[in-house]
Amino acid sequence: FFFGLSSAMELVRTWSVSSTTDEGPLVKKRKVKPAFTPQYQGPAKRDIVEARKQHLSDGQYTFYKEPLLLVEGAMQYIFDEQGRRYLDAYSNVCHIGHCHPHVVEAVQKAMATVLTNTRYLHPTIALYAERLKQRFPPELDTVFFVNSGSEANDLAVRLARVHTQRAGIVALQHAYHGTTSVCTGLSTCLAPGTKGGCTDWKYCARDIWIAPNPDLVRGVFRKGDPKAAEGYAEMVQNTINTKCPDDVAGFIAESIQGVGGQVVFPPGYLKAVYEKVRAAGGVCIADEVQVGFGRTGQCYWGFETQGVVPDIVTLGKPIGNGFPLAAVVVKRHIAKSFDDCQYFNTAGGNPVSCAAGLAVLESIEEDKLQENARIQGEYCMQLLEELKARHPRVGDVRGMGLFMGVELMKERHSLEPAPEATARVFERCKELGLLIGKGGPYNNVLRIKPPICVTRDDIEFIVGCLERALQEEAELEEQGRVVSEPSASDVNLLVYNYLKQNGFGHLATQFKQETGGLKKEDNPFYGLKLQSVLAAAASSSVRPQEHVDYEGAQKISDCTATGTCPDLKQNGTNGLHDEAHPATNGHAANGHAANGHTA
Repeated sequence: FFFGLSSAMELVRTWSVSSTTDEGPLVKKRKVKPAFTPQYQGPAKRDIVEARKQHLSDGQYTFYKEPLLLVEGAMQYIFDEQGRRYLDAYSNVCHIGHCHPHVVEAVQKAMATVLTNTRYLHPTIALYAERLKQRFPPELDTVFFVNSGSEANDLAVRLARVHTQRAGIVALQHAYHGTTSVCTGLSTCLAPGTKGGCTDWKYCARDIWIAPNPDLVRGVFRKGDPKAAEGYAEMVQNTINTKCPDDVAGFIAESIQGVGGQVVFPPGYLKAVYEKVRAAGGVCIADEVQVGFGRTGQCYWGFETQGVVPDIVTLGKPIGNGFPLAAVVVKRHIAKSFDDCQYFNTAGGNPVSCAAGLAVLESIEEDKLQENARIQGEYCMQLLEELKARHPRVGDVRGMGLFMGVELMKERHSLEPAPEATARVFERCKELGLLIGKGGPYNNVLRIKPPICVTRDDIEFIVGCLERALQEEAELEEQGRVVSEPSASDVNLLVYNYLKQNGFGHLATQFKQETGGLKKEDNPFYGLKLQSVLAAAASSSVRPQEHVDYEGAQKISDCTATGTCPDLKQNGTNGLHDEAHPATNGHAANGHAANGHTA
């Protein structure tokens, strides 16, 4: 069923696909930069690796065991120094395609004219702000321009706090909102997921309170549960009641979680949450940095899929197709509260950035790329569901438009994550010519978010590569050439992280001590049995989430000051050991990739 990518030279053409087909973007005639074997004459890869070690910090990591050296891009394709072509199914930054000719032309023309900032007049910033606002509900009528999504989210929190004269911000588990100091505090996915536990996170999370994630796979409420939206919204209410009842400035959430594992919220969730937050005196912030600008297909903005109108919306990544540009779109009365702050931004809103932003808006509309995201996204979900039916490793597929996740598990019904298999599939896809991401709290979700100009053939290539990689993984396991279960230390680390994430910091510390630094062979808290028990506990009348104390993110509560939650001290921890009560056509990668590489 798989169609390999055609040779690179076939891209030397004019894009003019008939509007009556669903083969690819519905575009007007526009010359696209030819994709060709680059004549790279720069330093060798090994020299660049050594230079990075010498000049950059180790924390500035690279993807893949053998890092990629990428030197050219053309729409949904990207090339390494040897001229090998890859389908980029990971970059939602180059939203409408790498080196999109309309954006390149607009930026070059603007750069050759003038480069100023928002304290000087220039027509482009006003024109772009007007065009951008046309895409929003009328209540969202004021724009701030900044440089990045991180800066946008940082400014959104400032706006919320200045407007309400309060400090508390409620965010979700496994969220990612950026890398400024405030955004690091909001980004709980950073807290447990690094080798050192992201030790600076706890210093950045003052007055930030964490609500449980609306996880429909492992959470208290699962897929199809009609109580899911209100049930998870009630957990946000509980966080407000117990952590910041008189001090909530706002609530921030990605409209669909990205780094947290492509988590699509249950229908009605944000509507229920927004009602509770506003009733408590806070404002609601929608982070559209990853899913905005038509990526969901059915709507231009992710928050529209939930039927809500936020008070503040943050934009980044795709807004300039990779050019440094971001924005905060806010209701006028909230922006007025900030007038005395004399805000300006040296580079945000400069004429060159705004020219890039205008070109992106024009291309999405003229090339009908939102519709393309809907068509290709629906097709991809269909193929992924078929893939799931054939491979027990695929525990869940989810997403919307061209923002999808494939979660790998040891066995689908056990819900136990398979991070090692995920890492091998991730690496194998790169070898086959496909670039994807991986994430989620257990690093077991393959993330698919290509430029929204991808075609039907590209979608088949994506699923074909996944098919082949999963099939090879199954064959290796049958031959005993890979370990199907993680080492004891890996399981211990998984459990340790889960305890921390779910508010049992004292148990996590005790567990780490008892296991000798997470390396002890015996593990009484094995796997998803613990997860299910904790999830059940979170929904019980005891509600241990009332004592959630992310390290550094929250004030010391009574239970963490003593090291023991009163409820657990009274009832003991034996419950943690109880049995948990858990709630066709093949796609084979056998085509042809560019430059002689097979997939």
